[in-house]
Amino acid sequence: MENSKSSLKSRLCEAMTIRGKKAVDLTRDLQIPKSAVSQYLSGKSQKMDSERLYAIAKYLDVDEPWLLGFDVPMKSTTETKKEQP
Repeated sequence: MENSKSSLKSRLCEAMTIRGKKAVDLTRDLQIPKSAVSQYLSGKSQKMDSERLYAIAKYLDVDEPWLLGFDVPMKSTTETKKEQP
């Protein structure tokens, strides 16, 4: 049976592409070890701790559940409404 949830790898790659970020940007700007970023992007690791998940999601301006592969919008509409004047 096919899992309907997208992978962390695919969502992370998609968000990085949309935001014009590279692996080196995450390692440099968020002080995430190069090996950890490499494992996320290769699909070898499907999990990350909550602090790192929050930091990456905020940095890439996406919602955490979306980044984890859940079928939710990339960016919450309630957050978008709060940001509008």
